[in-house]
Amino acid sequence: MNPILVSILALFWAGLASAPAPVQLKNSQTTTPPKSVQVGQGEVARWAGNCKRCSFEKRAWPAVNGTCYYPVDMEMKPGEYTISRRTTGGKLESARLLVTEKPCRQEDITNFPKKEYITISSQNQARASREAAVIQPLIAYQATVRPAVFDLPVGKPASPLPQGEGNFGACRTINGQSRDRHTGQDYPIAAGKPVQSVGNGRVLLATDGFYTGNAVYIDHGNGLISEYFHLKSFTVKANQTVQKGQKIGVVGETGRVTGPHLHFGVRWYGACINPGFLLIDPAELPEVK
Repeated sequence: MNPILVSILALFWAGLASAPAPVQLKNSQTTTPPKSVQVGQGEVARWAGNCKRCSFEKRAWPAVNGTCYYPVDMEMKPGEYTISRRTTGGKLESARLLVTEKPCRQEDITNFPKKEYITISSQNQARASREAAVIQPLIAYQATVRPAVFDLPVGKPASPLPQGEGNFGACRTINGQSRDRHTGQDYPIAAGKPVQSVGNGRVLLATDGFYTGNAVYIDHGNGLISEYFHLKSFTVKANQTVQKGQKIGVVGETGRVTGPHLHFGVRWYGACINPGFLLIDPAELPEVK
């Protein structure tokens, strides 16, 4: 072989041997961090943009106006969960939902005026059980739901609506006896003032309950149920169609109460959530990013 060519080849192979090894990028440098959202117990997260169907745990539901909403029950165990959505283009996407604990406010009620709610008779216990057997299936998660007939934010349950008592999810005692957590938000409104539906919908039930007093439950589609308790009277009946802002009754003090006020509650896909989150601009809700 030509001596000059041999020298050139020797220099070439020597250069390869001394060249630095290619840099290997770590996975964290080449992959996109997973999307996530942090939300407290009793709150609602959202995933906006071209959504068609949403899922959370073993539950699934249609999107509302192209947005997926993920209501978190006030007693859901804190931790990390997986949520998913199907886009209008058919793409399946997942994200992490981080549920944080929201300690319940302690509310101790003394000198409760209605003695039948302190020592509850066997007849009233049986009555409450019968009523719960009717109501629970109505407000629980349903695999098949009517299409949404509401927009967010929903309307106000009274006009004007004063600031709420901030007692959603409160841990209560009455005359020293423990009671179930408070499932709604109380508003200090005088007896006789009108109560109105927060959105279009269909009345599921209008009834006199032992604990709730005169109560109205309205289905707004897409699994959203609104509740209005302790009314003096109601002006609607089951299966009646109502419109947003329509009067459905008047404020009272029936059932287990210390005085007149409006209890407004919400169940969404079976989750008991703070209704105040549906009264604000949805853009203010925690968002998947």
